[in-house]
Amino acid sequence: MNESEQFAFSVARRVSLTLWSYANPLRVRGKTGKELCDVLIMFGSRIAIVSVKDIHLAGNTDTDLKRWRKRAIEDSAKQLYGAERWLKSGTHIVRFDDGMDLRVPPISRGNIHRIAVALGSKGKAPFASGDFGKGFVHVFDDRAFDIILSELDTPADLFNYLDAKVSLLDKGHGVHLEGGEEDLLAYYLANGRSFGSASGMMIVGQGIWGGYSSGAEYGAMKEANKASIIWDGLIEIISADVLGGGMAFGGSMSESEQALRYMASEDRYQRGKLGGAFDDFLKKSSGSLRSRLVVSPSGITYVFLATPHGTSRENRLVELSGRCFAARGKILENHTVVGIGTEQYIKGKGFSLDVLVVSKPVWTREDEMAAAKLHGIDSFFTSELKCGFDEPEDGK
Repeated sequence: MNESEQFAFSVARRVSLTLWSYANPLRVRGKTGKELCDVLIMFGSRIAIVSVKDIHLAGNTDTDLKRWRKRAIEDSAKQLYGAERWLKSGTHIVRFDDGMDLRVPPISRGNIHRIAVALGSKGKAPFASGDFGKGFVHVFDDRAFDIILSELDTPADLFNYLDAKVSLLDKGHGVHLEGGEEDLLAYYLANGRSFGSASGMMIVGQGIWGGYSSGAEYGAMKEANKASIIWDGLIEIISADVLGGGMAFGGSMSESEQALRYMASEDRYQRGKLGGAFDDFLKKSSGSLRSRLVVSPSGITYVFLATPHGTSRENRLVELSGRCFAARGKILENHTVVGIGTEQYIKGKGFSLDVLVVSKPVWTREDEMAAAKLHGIDSFFTSELKCGFDEPEDGK
């Protein structure tokens, strides 16, 4: 991986984290296979193909600019179209680092984005995203790519922005950027993560990002999202355990990975709510609070469990599984429950984490009767605290 590809990969991993961002994936088995693209972000059914070109702009004549755009952008677009064409016909890719096969979800127009990262112009070459013959390509320079993936640093937030941008253009609206893509991002964030009812030609002025990112609204958003770091930390710890084989009692790797995917599918606002709820739960877990049930607007129910230090992880997992099953029966509209188990909080003491998933699209009469028995167990849910989330206000 060269320096420019490493830049794109390190930035992309802020969004997809360790399990969902792949550098230099291969089309065939073995490291001698042909490279598919520079970076592939694959999160559930959503895919972003990234091509990076670092081309030095030698001068500023029309010929220099035309030559740079061809090599830095148009050649990237060709690579992206080729990768997409292969993904539509292939079922698996191969990770470059360890040769592991990865399943490719079905490709449709609505679940794939093409991203060209054009480096080397030092801001001297004007360019824009657009259709280069076979579909829309998002074109970013290094500054825009870094800012966008720093601000939209969850898969939900990133893909929602890319979807909104393509939808805006699909409706026949033109976008004239006087500055960079980060200025378009500022418009999107300031308008409640939407392009609203924009019509005709949208002109986005230069320097909007600078003004927005130094304003009070942006500062308030960052302050409100601080608790989301707690949720990010849980994902990273569990992710490291999955990769390192540390989820000894957390079910199969596929189950642990499933839990991670559900947790990481939450957007930044919801991660803040979940992180705050988990932090509050842990602080109270050394008292009478043993478990908490939290419902997210994403349609996922979460169950937190904290047992005394010394409790075997096998026993904790059995209890967590039972609580998740009972929670599935309590919130019938949510078919999936993610359970997170740990020890009661004691300052200075270490902790372990277990995760599991209960996913039951169909809730039968037998399930209802089994859950009723669990609810009837003395003290099973007596200390339960159900925390619902309020819907976020526009722009929050």
